[in-house]
Parts: sequence; structure tokens; C-alpha cells
Amino acid sequence: MSKINPEQSRGSAFIIVLAFMAISVPLVTGALGLASTLNVDSRLKTGITKGQYSALGGDQDALYRILYENGFTDSIPLGSEITYTVTLNGEEIEITVAKLSDPVTDPPPPNSDNSRRIQTSKSVAPESAPVDTLTTFTYTIIAENRDNEPESLRKIYDVLPNGFSYLAGSTTGVTTDDPTVTLVANPSGGAALQQLVWNLASMGITLSPGDSKSLVFEAQANVPEGIYCNEAWVSPGDEKTSTGLTAKVTVGSPASPQYNGKAVDMTSVAELGFAPGDSFTVYPYTLTFENTGTEVLELTQVRELLPVGSSYIPGSTFGDLTFADPTITTFQGQERLDWDFVPSEQILPGEVKTLYFEAEASLEPGKYYKEVWLSFNQFTNPVYSWPTALVEAMGVLETQATNGGTTSSSEVWVGSDSYVITGTDLLR
Repeated sequence: MSKINPEQSRGSAFIIVLAFMAISVPLVTGALGLASTLNVDSRLKTGITKGQYSALGGDQDALYRILYENGFTDSIPLGSEITYTVTLNGEEIEITVAKLSDPVTDPPPPNSDNSRRIQTSKSVAPESAPVDTLTTFTYTIIAENRDNEPESLRKIYDVLPNGFSYLAGSTTGVTTDDPTVTLVANPSGGAALQQLVWNLASMGITLSPGDSKSLVFEAQANVPEGIYCNEAWVSPGDEKTSTGLTAKVTVGSPASPQYNGKAVDMTSVAELGFAPGDSFTVYPYTLTFENTGTEVLELTQVRELLPVGSSYIPGSTFGDLTFADPTITTFQGQERLDWDFVPSEQILPGEVKTLYFEAEASLEPGKYYKEVWLSFNQFTNPVYSWPTALVEAMGVLETQATNGGTTSSSEVWVGSDSYVITGTDLLR
């Protein structure tokens, strides 16, 4: 066995130390350089993040002023822009707001028939009752002026369902007087019906555009199983303002959900309820109606009066009613669409029909409605929708906020009582 020389041992250890230092010094130097780079990178990222938050904050300041600060939007001339500055996170943010189209308030829609200015609607509670049990029902009639001119409310009419009787002293709302009660023929046969008439002519009730008045009363009934609906209307306008057979009461559990007689329920909606104003847009519409009575109905015509400035798109009609294009005429500056059915289209009890079509328009900011008429051989007057299928063309404003390095921009559509922020872009 050989022995280790102490001098050799010290020399070997020194060589090892030198070798370690030769390796570790570049490692330590590299680590120090990396730490310095990371520190710079961290400061850079912090600055970028701070700038982004500042720009976004400035953009949100502009949006807040547009939506909630009274008079701010009005102070910007149409087609122009304003610029102002705010300080956020210690940075000065320059904000620009441009008005591309002008938000407007909601004027009452024009009405194509001046004798049909007041819309009547009706509801009932409860909506169900046990068979052959004396029950008190509360009816509410609402008369609303849907025209752009004031109108005097002179009379309110109501025809109660078969077996229902007015409860004396129950009237409240626009008047507390009891109505005049007379008996009228039942169009579905059977016992005569009570017709109620409230004469308001001496009260001087005027409905301003968009205003409404309500009348509440009670009726009692002890009737057999079935579906019970009634009808209300007002003067002026009379039968043209009729609610149709509504305020449905279900007594017991009738085998059929249909009203015993002739009745139609109709809805008309715009599938795109809002769009930017002064911008070319395609608007899809859907008409749905149901035979809610027990009698077969014969449909002879569907008539649609489009909003001002809208035009039907040829070839766009489809649904389970027809695929044919309508006849188009101009009526009071609006396109009127007529789908005529020869021979008539039979609509069975409980049957639902749909008609879809598209119109195109570049509408000035505002609210736009259309009107619908359904003509049946079984009805003297067409079933009418009143102005419906609301489309709102909104004012358009653009915002931009920048700190010189980062920019946040948005577009906002502003309506009379709603808004849509279509998107926000952040650029550096």
C-alpha cells in the first residue's frame, strides 16, 4: 500500500479549487446578468400593464359619460368629435369621442288608421276556477294612445263570457261609476251575454301620445267546465280597438284548450331588435298566429305595413303558410305587403301558422314598428296587430383613449332607453 504525500495532497486540492472557480465564475456572472435582465423585463411589463389599465380606464370614462352624464352626448355635434384629458395611474390620457349618428328619444309610432288610435288590452285574475263554484273574477282593461296625436277617451265597452255577471259597485280606476248593463246576442249561440258600457264623455279624459288609463271591475260566475273569454273595446275607434277574445278563464279541466267559438291569437316580432342607425341592415320578421277557437277559419289575406324606409327583399318569404312573394304597393310612404290566398287557406282549431320574411333598410336613429292584418271569411273586420315588431335604430358613437403608447377604443350604440357596446380594442 502506498502513502499520500501531504504536499501532493495540497497541490491536488488547489487544482480542484481552481477548476471549480473556472467553472463557477461564468455561472455566477451569467446568473447576475439574468437577474438584471429579468428585473428590466419586469419593469417593462409593469409599465405596459399600467399603460393598458390607464387606456382602458380612459375608454371607460368616455363610455360612462356617454351613457350616464346628462347633456354630454348632446354637446357633441353630429359628424364631429371632442377631445379631453384625464389623469389615471399618474399618466395623462387623451380621450376622443366621435358621434357618427345621433341618438334620439322615442316618439310615438305613426298610425296608418286615424280611427284606430287607442289600443285596448285586457287581463283577468284568477285565470282558472273549479267547476260549478261561485267565483269572483277581477278584470283589468287598459286603454293606451298609440298615436302621435292626443285623443279623448269617451266610452269603454266589455262583453262578459256566457254565465258571467257584473258585480255592482266593483268598478275602480278611471271611474268608480257602475256601467250600463244590457243583454246582447251570443255569437256562438246560447244564452245572451252581458254587455257593459262605461260612459266617460262628461269626464273630459284626454290621452296624450303614449299615455294610458286603466279600469278595473269584478264579475262573478258559477259555470260548468270550459274555456271562457271575453272582449273589450273603446270609443273612439269602437270595434277597430277590440281586444279580441282574450282574458281566458279555464274552468275545470276541459278536454280541449280551445275557446267555444271563433278566436285568433297573433304575434309579430322582429328577429333583430336593434341595429346601428344610418347603416344598411337586413331585418328578419316572423308572424305567428293560432286558431284558438273551435271553428275552422278561412284565411284570405295577410297584410303587412313595413316601417318607413324599409323595403321587402324579394324571395325571402318562407314558412308553413307560403313561400310566395307578396304584392307590394306604396301606402302613405310605406311599403304594404299583401299575401292573398285564393282559394282561402283553412286554419283548423288549434292549428298554428308561421310566415317569415326579410326587409332591408338604412334607418335614421329611432324606434320603428310595423302593422299586420289577418283577414278571415269568418270575421267582419281583419284581426289587427297594432304597431308591433319593434326595431330600434340606435345612435352610434366611437371612443378612443391613449397614453401615447397604448390605445383603447370602443363603439357604442345608444338608444332611447338601452345601449349596446359592440366591442373594445386594445392596441400598443
